Amino acid sequence: MRLRISGGASIAAAILLSVVPPANAQVDGGTPADLGTMSNNVLEQRLKTLYATPGASACRDMVPLLAEVVHRKSFDPAYSAFKLRFDLQCAVDEKRYDDAYALLIRNEKVNGPVVSSIAGVMIALEAKQYEPAIDRLIAGSSMPADAGGLTEPFNNFLWLDRKLGAAGRKDLALTLDRRFTSASIFRTLPDRERDTVRETLFMREVEAGNIDAARPLLDSITEPYWYLRLLADRRYAALWPDLERSAGPEMATALGANIAKAEDERRRDPADVEKLRNLVGALGEAGRYDRVLALTGAFADPAGFEALSEHHFWALDARADALDALGREAEANALFDAMAAIHFDAKKNGWLINFVANRAARLARMGEWDKMLVASDRAIFVANQYGSPYVKQFLAADRVCALAKLGRMAEALPLLATVEQNRADAPSSAASALQCAGRIDRAAEIVIEALRDPALRADMLRNLQGQEYTTQAVRTDGEDDFLLLKKRGDVAAAYYEVGRDLPPSLVTPAGKLWLQRRAASASRAGG
Repeated sequence: MRLRISGGASIAAAILLSVVPPANAQVDGGTPADLGTMSNNVLEQRLKTLYATPGASACRDMVPLLAEVVHRKSFDPAYSAFKLRFDLQCAVDEKRYDDAYALLIRNEKVNGPVVSSIAGVMIALEAKQYEPAIDRLIAGSSMPADAGGLTEPFNNFLWLDRKLGAAGRKDLALTLDRRFTSASIFRTLPDRERDTVRETLFMREVEAGNIDAARPLLDSITEPYWYLRLLADRRYAALWPDLERSAGPEMATALGANIAKAEDERRRDPADVEKLRNLVGALGEAGRYDRVLALTGAFADPAGFEALSEHHFWALDARADALDALGREAEANALFDAMAAIHFDAKKNGWLINFVANRAARLARMGEWDKMLVASDRAIFVANQYGSPYVKQFLAADRVCALAKLGRMAEALPLLATVEQNRADAPSSAASALQCAGRIDRAAEIVIEALRDPALRADMLRNLQGQEYTTQAVRTDGEDDFLLLKKRGDVAAAYYEVGRDLPPSLVTPAGKLWLQRRAASASRAGG
């Protein structure tokens, strides 16, 4: 699969306290052992010195000094308001989020806005103040960024929707989605982002059983990614006829709509590399491989890769898949190797994790285990600095498989234990690794566990489909282990209770190519 992995946000990075002391004097000094013995002048001087010292701690340094200042009642009363800011910072630093939320409210009454909009949302969320978190996000999305509003309202919306779902509050995720689509910011988003918001609302409406409310949102579903999940999942059974009609035979209708949308967006803004990336991706999924190569040729020389953006790299990722489809595997190898070799700096190009991970996953799918081990060294190095738990898990699982296939099971066992322990991060990866290690019964248990979990079901159903339902043209090695698992009675019973096999009408252009290769391979083996 092709991964899109983003770094997570943190309150520590977003809080942005605007603290200015009541006066400006600064002298050298440090935190004394006994604050009570200090004169007022020395106390105030040390406070201002620490305030100006990089790395000074709100909890260890500022709050104790300010508490003493406020306690003496002989200083500027503004210090009380000043202390509130550091009380809030300290509560966040110590992850006392109930206190932090209460202090946020007090600060806003006394000092006005003291944190960025997204930090306010984060604090409310961590304190389980879910409705106020939604209120804050909607309010922040309605203000210009330079006036204190959210700088990334679309990404912040998706993040909060996921967080509410993970907290078991899908009802409030639905509330958020409905409010966001009704907010003024929604009308200003680019077409593709509006579609993504409507897709998210569609999923939440279906989860809540609101089929009639979901049906008008079906036109936002155009990407194969969604069709291959929704049409296998019985939660969406009431909408299967509508989805199959909008997909068309071999998904030609949906794929064509996707290309038309991407071409229209690019015509309106031909200099925007993201628009080119989206068009190249749509063309690749539709099997228009020659056009993919033509559109990416201008920046396919590795000599210029260091200067390229993430959007260029996604377009090159599609180019590698096109090369695989056209039988030019060595060129695809060289392209991925060059992409993975650029200098990595988590602060500047953390997005490189997508491509070093995709390179390793591609080699695993091809059964090139020696090469995959080498590629995973680079991928794991990058993932340890920037990767999500999901990407770390799937990279570890592929490494287990490589070691097992190469007869190095003793090296694989410690890693296998970690993969199984962290299976909630990527159940399919854990099941795959266990199968590689010959632990079939345990792999089946994890598959069944995921099928019974509404939050994990869609991805597991996707993995239990045939390889002809794919948008990637890379060759594969051997029979699909997940289909072997599905032949077991216990797995089949759990699978058919919540899902179904995709209809042949949804075989993609890449899937047809896979079927042709499999038939040719079988013919050679039989001849």
